[in-house]
Amino acid sequence: MDGRPRLATRLCEVLGTEYPIVQSGMGGVAGVDLAAEVCEAGGLGVLAGVLASPDTIRAAIRDLRSRTKRPFGVNLLLATDLWPPAPAESVADETVEQVHTTLNRVRKALALPPAQGRPKPPPNLVSSAIEVILEERVPVFSIGLGDPGADLVEDCHRRGIRVMAMVTTVADAIAVEDSGVDVIVAQGGEAGGHRSHFTKPPSPQHGAVGAVALIPEVTAAVRVPVAAAGGIVDGRGLVAALALGASGVLMGTRFVATQESTAPEVHKKALLERTSDETTVTDAFSGRYARAIRNDFTEQYARSGAPVLPFFWQMFAAGDIFQAAARREDAEYLPLWAGQSVGLVQSLPTAAEVVSDTIAQAHRLLSGGLAAMVTLD
Repeated sequence: MDGRPRLATRLCEVLGTEYPIVQSGMGGVAGVDLAAEVCEAGGLGVLAGVLASPDTIRAAIRDLRSRTKRPFGVNLLLATDLWPPAPAESVADETVEQVHTTLNRVRKALALPPAQGRPKPPPNLVSSAIEVILEERVPVFSIGLGDPGADLVEDCHRRGIRVMAMVTTVADAIAVEDSGVDVIVAQGGEAGGHRSHFTKPPSPQHGAVGAVALIPEVTAAVRVPVAAAGGIVDGRGLVAALALGASGVLMGTRFVATQESTAPEVHKKALLERTSDETTVTDAFSGRYARAIRNDFTEQYARSGAPVLPFFWQMFAAGDIFQAAARREDAEYLPLWAGQSVGLVQSLPTAAEVVSDTIAQAHRLLSGGLAAMVTLD
């Protein structure tokens, strides 16, 4: 243990980690460097697998195995409209035209040529990615936006793979427990990135339960260990999650703003500069509701009243905008995923420092510092 404070929970026992900290496998952020650093620090590092080819995922898994002997995870999104992707015939020509009318106004601001016609459809990669995860016997299969189902969970268990699924409601927590998952992540409405709904709700307000309310309700309803997500960036959040009945935490925004994160520098810079009231939940970036930093893109799209295309069709339609903004390091036209905890992110440490500092702060609070903060009459 190298003199480090001890903080083990049931989550650690199930995942095989030293500490009850899971790093989010967010696409565009969670590469081998980040996952390896978290694993070596005692948490669970998770690779992003969304939209990656099977060969890319396999290579990343093997690279990570060469960097750490500790357990790690691979994350996929099992949304019903991505597994398989929504078919072309489900995308109405009128909707495509309305979307491009709005996007062309943004393109004009970036000096890009207007576009029309159907965007390139999202690739059908989920099934082949699952095959790689099974073949490579990844220690932990991390799932967002869907229920893996009992058959897939059994396939994982036969290969010694633990399954962790993220949910936003008690009903979905019960559903994934019935499928046999080993860990449930309860995602509060404060969380950054995609909302882990099984199906897209009618509005961003549906299923937007805050972590303080959601975590105890989920932990009371299920028997498997629960990791809390949403608004957690440090040891105070970890202690609060434990007090609410969780066995640990999953952190996303805090790990985006680390040295090993593959997020663009403009994204990291934005996280260091923004406050908690500068995020919004929007489907304009991908077609599914997700929390990101409010910018010109989200505001223009909201004012337009335009519809959005199905999941990831929308992202592919706006791909030229995002690529141009990335080249220019223009934060106003990029999807800058961030939770409401963004105001607490004020430094760019290594991922290992995030883990160690979180555990050290939690240990101080649990060892007496917390009691010293409370005065009873």
